[in-house]
Amino acid sequence: MSRHRRTTDRSPLPPHLARQRLAAALTAAGAIAATVLAITVQPSAPPAPDRLPDPTTSEVAQLRRF
Repeated sequence: MSRHRRTTDRSPLPPHLARQRLAAALTAAGAIAATVLAITVQPSAPPAPDRLPDPTTSEVAQLRRF
C-alpha cells in the first residue's frame, strides 16, 4: 500500500465564473471602503454661517402629498 496519494489536477475556473467572483469581490471591497471613508472622514468645511440648520419636519408634513 502506498503512503502518498496522487494529487488530482484541478481544472481552472471557467472565465465567466472567474469574472463573476472578481466582480463580487470588487463590489464588496468598494462598499467596505466607502463605508469606512464615510465614517472616518470629517467634512472639509463647517456649514455656512448664513444658513440655518434644516428644521425638523412633522410626520403630518411628510405624509401629506402636494
